[in-house]
Amino acid sequence: MTGVGLLVVLTIASIANAFTTSDLSPFDGIAASVINPDSIDSTIDSKLREDGILEAAKQLSLLLKVQQKQTADLKMIIDQQSCGCNVKRYQRSQNYPLYSWGFNQNGEGYIMKEFGYRQFRLVSPGLTGQNNTVSFESVDYPDYYLRHFGFQLFLENVQSPRNPQIFDKDATFHIRQNKWFPYFNAYESVNFPNRFIRHSGFRLRIDPYRNTNLYKKDASFQTVLRPE
Repeated sequence: MTGVGLLVVLTIASIANAFTTSDLSPFDGIAASVINPDSIDSTIDSKLREDGILEAAKQLSLLLKVQQKQTADLKMIIDQQSCGCNVKRYQRSQNYPLYSWGFNQNGEGYIMKEFGYRQFRLVSPGLTGQNNTVSFESVDYPDYYLRHFGFQLFLENVQSPRNPQIFDKDATFHIRQNKWFPYFNAYESVNFPNRFIRHSGFRLRIDPYRNTNLYKKDASFQTVLRPE
């Protein structure tokens, strides 16, 4: 193996290792060169460019930076939730990344795109007061929460909901962080265990867990500052 080939192998191995840790200390001089491509020695730079490998190294570096930002954002959200703070966020679909949670004029919950998606205040702990739970209050309509009714999600006023005696439970969900995909949460009903919020035909509902790839994607959502 040539010196350049060995450098690339070590570089990619170093970046792969970095994806499993938030500490950059394991990076040696080779990995540091990837994180800062401009610092790569000009001789090595030209050889890497000849093989088309430098571009791949830069892409891996970019992915690393994205991963670090997502980790920081997730940590902030977890810290705020654990202290009971309220945060305003969007819930983006895993398999329809241009779609986030929203509701129509009848208060029916859907995943929607562009002007349809809505921001929710993550109230944690949820309305039942249980640890590691969350309720979703509309930012546009304070005191209106997403709740399940007939296993479908609706936006209803906490002061005048249907079946008020069970409203708090219907509007509270266990947070299952990184349940099936990194950085994507699943939300399990507190009063219907093993039923998770998912979309089906774009409609938000709680369905029994199914061990299928489609179900896991439909029931995974990323908490984001803004849809992108």
